[in-house]
Amino acid sequence: GGTGGMGDATERAVLRALLWLRDHQNADGSWSTQYDEAMTGLALLAFLAHGETPDSGQFGLTVQKAIQWLSNYMLSKPANKFTASGYAHGIATYALCEAYALTKLPIVKPAMEKGLNRIIRGQQETGGWDYNYAKGERWDLSVSAWQIQALKAGYAAGAQVQGHEEAIALAVDWLKQVNYKGGTFGYAAPGGGSAGMQGAGSLALQLLG
Repeated sequence: GGTGGMGDATERAVLRALLWLRDHQNADGSWSTQYDEAMTGLALLAFLAHGETPDSGQFGLTVQKAIQWLSNYMLSKPANKFTASGYAHGIATYALCEAYALTKLPIVKPAMEKGLNRIIRGQQETGGWDYNYAKGERWDLSVSAWQIQALKAGYAAGAQVQGHEEAIALAVDWLKQVNYKGGTFGYAAPGGGSAGMQGAGSLALQLLG
């Protein structure tokens, strides 16, 4: 499942990529030796998007080990510690939300909710996010988009975190009233962002309804 009507050539390419990821997974279930939180989240998302779960024949063990590592990693992080850039934490939380939605494994729920709680607490008063979850005047759409994807995925997965719906509503207002200007979304100032930022802003609003 999860192939979404892909053609044979596309499916073969995806399978080759998943096999490569499987063969390059660390023994503990993570990926990479640098930025392992983000790399493991991204790799796990690739398997989940293909419909792979711990029960899958070809990739089940890979997915199981990745979910276990990422859940333990999130649960072991001090409550007041944020990943430096904000990207990694958003990606990891997003992956945990998708993992819980697909598997309903009990270990994933508290890890997912802990990650979401940090994202909610890291949101600025105007509704965006910045590097290091800073609360200054600067905001960053590329950082924020990962937080928004995690918030939406967590909501869809049934997470129960205080302030979740309010954070989503505030993010919508931020995108429309603070970030967007003159027909475009902005990277770190209203309007004028790159094509990539238009994709990030548009996708974020689509995800949030």
